[in-house]
Amino acid sequence: MSVESERRRRLLALAGELADDFATRAAEHDRNNTFPFENIARMKETGYTALVIPEAYGGLGADLLDFCLCQERLAQGCAATALAINMHLFGLGSMVERGDMTRPQARRFLEAVGQGRQIIGGGITEPETGGNWGFFATRAIKEGDSYLVNGRKVFTSLAPVIDLFMVMATVEDPDAGFLSGTLLIPRGTPGLEVVETWDTMGMRATASHDLIMTDCRVPLDHAIRLRTIGEILPEDISLFAWFSLSIASVYTGIAIAALNFAKAFASRHQPLPLPRPIKYLPGVQFTIAEAETLLAATRAYTLETAKAWVQGEEFVGEDGLRRVCMPKYFATNNAIRIVDLAMEVVGAVGIFKKHPLERYYRDVRAGTNHPFSNARMRELIGKNVLGIKLLEMPRW
Repeated sequence: MSVESERRRRLLALAGELADDFATRAAEHDRNNTFPFENIARMKETGYTALVIPEAYGGLGADLLDFCLCQERLAQGCAATALAINMHLFGLGSMVERGDMTRPQARRFLEAVGQGRQIIGGGITEPETGGNWGFFATRAIKEGDSYLVNGRKVFTSLAPVIDLFMVMATVEDPDAGFLSGTLLIPRGTPGLEVVETWDTMGMRATASHDLIMTDCRVPLDHAIRLRTIGEILPEDISLFAWFSLSIASVYTGIAIAALNFAKAFASRHQPLPLPRPIKYLPGVQFTIAEAETLLAATRAYTLETAKAWVQGEEFVGEDGLRRVCMPKYFATNNAIRIVDLAMEVVGAVGIFKKHPLERYYRDVRAGTNHPFSNARMRELIGKNVLGIKLLEMPRW
């Protein structure tokens, strides 16, 4: 067995162990809208919070394909925990992959996450801008040796345990003009506040609260990335590869769990008039067949794209962006259909909260809302294949 295969086997075994443990508490956290602190503690203890960090920095050394497979397995136990930790891990994986390890600040950051088990979390989406990334309502104005930051972010998953908030903002620099920037803001910084707003239909245990910055001062060296607004750079494609493919894997994991539940139910459920369980009914067989076909296509597309990325295939410009994002569009929409088919097999029993299928049914519907949303993804695909630049104006 190769070193890569042995590593993958070991990492998947860990993801499976965690998934089985988290599954025992998933329904309780969902029902009570509580955050699974014990799951985060367990992931820190086992090193899963440093899954994508190199072993030299205290991590487990997963590449993008490992990451996708592990997240798919973890989501089968508790999708909310898998999604929440995804928002910590995907950016780290992209950072490591880009090789930005030469600066002492970057090394300290990786050690803090790898050895110190600190948690990072994103401040990306805003109520004003929705899924239109690139220009942010959150402003960071350069004043002397610091930035003055004001704004509000939504969907800040892991909010109760984040140590370092990574906030995307429009940076106003007197010398460079307007830039897009990512700022690192430690918890406890004056003017930084988490507002508990998260009470949703699905993914309830992610604690994706709002993050408010009011005259929040951030040192200049906490700007870990500054760039011209509107450009699509290689690091953007890397970030979306790690984000989109792992998100696809999380929701595929929900679909797998739902389909497994439906198959087990069909194998044991035998209504009084029937001589055998319902799995012998043609309608059930056809429904399961459709779901299995969708699942096979979804996994192949996501994992083959991840494999091509790991093997160094070129993904360039808007065409590259489309290619790394399309599996997420395919997977999240297919996952909804698979869970719907599982519910069709199980019938009315599936809506009872004593069964996990009801939770899968709600959780899976969040998938199409992650960037790029369905509408934005169709715009990207359509414009790219028709030879129209994504940011060409007028937009329509």
